[in-house]
Amino acid sequence: MDISPCQLRAAYRSGRLKPSDVAAHVLSRLNGADQSGVWISTASPENVMAAARALDARSGEIDKLPLYGLVFSVKDCIDVAGEQTTSACPEFAYVAKDTSPVVADAIAAGAIYVGKTNMDQFATGLVGVRSPYGVARNPHNPDYIPGGSSSGAAVSVATGTSSFAFGTDTGGSGRVPASYCGVTGFKPAPGAFSQRGMVYACRSFDTISLYTRGARDGYDVYRVLARRDPEDGFSPADFAGWTEQAPPARPLKLATPRVDQLKFFGNAETERLFGDGLRRLRQLGMAVVRADFAPFTSINDLMFFGPFLAERDVSVGAFLDANPDAGVKIVRDLVVGSRKFTAADAYRALYKVKEVRRSLSDFWRGHDALVVPTVGTVLSIDDVARDPLTANFNNGYYTNFANPLGLAAIAVPNAVTGVGVPYGVTYLAPAGRERLLADLACAFMGATAQP
Repeated sequence: MDISPCQLRAAYRSGRLKPSDVAAHVLSRLNGADQSGVWISTASPENVMAAARALDARSGEIDKLPLYGLVFSVKDCIDVAGEQTTSACPEFAYVAKDTSPVVADAIAAGAIYVGKTNMDQFATGLVGVRSPYGVARNPHNPDYIPGGSSSGAAVSVATGTSSFAFGTDTGGSGRVPASYCGVTGFKPAPGAFSQRGMVYACRSFDTISLYTRGARDGYDVYRVLARRDPEDGFSPADFAGWTEQAPPARPLKLATPRVDQLKFFGNAETERLFGDGLRRLRQLGMAVVRADFAPFTSINDLMFFGPFLAERDVSVGAFLDANPDAGVKIVRDLVVGSRKFTAADAYRALYKVKEVRRSLSDFWRGHDALVVPTVGTVLSIDDVARDPLTANFNNGYYTNFANPLGLAAIAVPNAVTGVGVPYGVTYLAPAGRERLLADLACAFMGATAQP
């Protein structure tokens, strides 16, 4: 059964399916082999079916409920009232009193919550293997990582047990798993979604993100849920996305990194596949020019090897101190190790980000979007085990800079590697160009053979 948003809405309108049919189908799938490592917890079947049957009775209100009958999952660092939030650490678990405003808005719009998905512990990682709840199985090749930290969210969409899924994205967690799992990862610019009701990785830059099969589906869900939250101190009153710019009537002008600034970490195949993607864009009539990528990558180290890592200490450091035996070792070491940075280091990092954002103003006046590989290469589980830090940081080469620079991004499939693992590209642009990114991604995917 295809439970993607566009397919379900057509089936509901025609009467071929009811929400209870879809909910029963999804519940029957949750113990399947392809769901191994995907779920940390699931909603009670009784509650899922009760919510679905209530929607059955509201079939005449589909136009009033833009997410009517869509089944969704929630990354387990986001709160759902009455459910445990673990952030992939059993000792950290608590029962949430309130639901994240973004999740609550989805339910109010007619979506059906089905469960909490696995992740790199405390959202610290881009690999998807740092969890005591196991590794979400890559649906295309189980020897390869699913990507992280929103691993279970991406796999739940790729395997057809979620119409859409909530992940989070600090340094790439809403995009890297999209590449490895062959789905779309939509990350709005920080500020579009409320931050309340979540375990923060880096509160200054965090955002909830969305996984869907198609690019248009991700954008449509985003438009339903994006709003200012007056109770969230990080929700801007003047977010550019509230008044999106209309895409230009002329052909889009895209930038991509200079050849000497591209990194594929020794993988000639992924280098060729990205080149194929650029040629496809040009065949669609878009101008793609080489540009200096150095301003973007100049702040990459700040996220996992710099003072921004200390925000994770603010979030969970006291818990780790009080529970010395808790935590995946590499995650604990990264969080506690961030204490070596000083307040002066943090201010220098903030100044650096401000300077880079200012320096890019001319770049964004001359280019509609930036296109990059989502990841440089594809990594197996064994690759990550051999060198977990380097592998993780390499996965973030094209992603870490986006949130500090206030950019929106959409990661979409591009091709499939010889080992069967999908390989994607990402489009980035400032807040206010979300529709442009979705249109661009749709055009690209329409010209691409999907995994």
